[in-house]
Amino acid sequence: MFSNKCIRISLLCLSIGTAPALAETSAEPVADQLPAATAHALDGMAPVGHWAARLTLLRNGYDQRYDDRKNRVDLDADANLALAAFGVNLDTDVTTDFVELMLGYGVTENLTVGAILPYARTTSRLKLTEAAPGGIAALQGTLAVLGYKPLATSAVSGLSDPTLGALWRFHKSPQGSAVLGFGLRMGMARADDPDDLADIPPGDGSTDLRFRLEYFRDLGNGWDLRLLGEHQVQLPDEVVLRPGGPFSPTKEKLKRDLGDYQEFDIELGKAWGDWRVSGTWHRYQEEPDRYTSKIGTDTSALMANTDTLADQFRFGITWSGVRAWRAGKLFMPLIVKLEMQDAFHGRNFVDVRDTYLRVTGLF
Repeated sequence: MFSNKCIRISLLCLSIGTAPALAETSAEPVADQLPAATAHALDGMAPVGHWAARLTLLRNGYDQRYDDRKNRVDLDADANLALAAFGVNLDTDVTTDFVELMLGYGVTENLTVGAILPYARTTSRLKLTEAAPGGIAALQGTLAVLGYKPLATSAVSGLSDPTLGALWRFHKSPQGSAVLGFGLRMGMARADDPDDLADIPPGDGSTDLRFRLEYFRDLGNGWDLRLLGEHQVQLPDEVVLRPGGPFSPTKEKLKRDLGDYQEFDIELGKAWGDWRVSGTWHRYQEEPDRYTSKIGTDTSALMANTDTLADQFRFGITWSGVRAWRAGKLFMPLIVKLEMQDAFHGRNFVDVRDTYLRVTGLF
């Protein structure tokens, strides 16, 4: 029942350099001669007639969040106000492990089609303490009467929402390129369990339309710039929830319309030889969610404080195996990237730190 917005990740880019471009370059200073968008897997186009693949491993964790006034507070601040009547305090720590496989095929030099297959496991570690004996038992008994499962540590894993999409490069020059992406994210993740207060499903289960515009620019002297804008339209559906929010005694099938959201990146990179470092400002913003009851039940508790904002900074370091591949030391071009992303400002968003490991190759 807790928010799973923290594990939403930008999933549309299929990053790989082009094999023809790599093969046509001389062997010695390959990584230096190629644009950073190609040598370091920033350009999203797969080579013509070849497959590109990228494996992403992500781990994040949090025990604090930003409230509606943009203040950093304990993750359980609101829950503990309700639990105070039982003399009970809740302390929650959440960890998510995320695996994502991207596959893309180069239909033409400027058109790539592909799929994204994500899998997630989220563990919510709950610790209950009581001011006096009997408080926890009274709380668990009340939850049982309302039809809830016992409040305890929970681990949920499964397939998240996969995406089918395409990338179209509509501009290319020696100094830069621009790519338009569009896709359909299919709501296949299992539904949120309305009877489990600690449940965080692997995805929101919403079917969405995704649109993405990305621009790369070589600034000279090893410097490069990447700009990203993405818009996601979340289509209406129906879900079974407790319209009164946590501790509500009834469940009902509701019409759900999750707020559309946008993501933006401004990334500056510096490359030398086979290495590149980068710093990125990332913004995530989402409109409020909307729930409607067919029988007129008040759903305002589900919609409260769902307009979301997060500013995050991301630092990355990339190693390009293009030079090693040309020298016969690797069986395929491989590019490895390690990133760390930290939230520093937000509203109705968790204070999360993400660590990514991405390995890109083609075959």
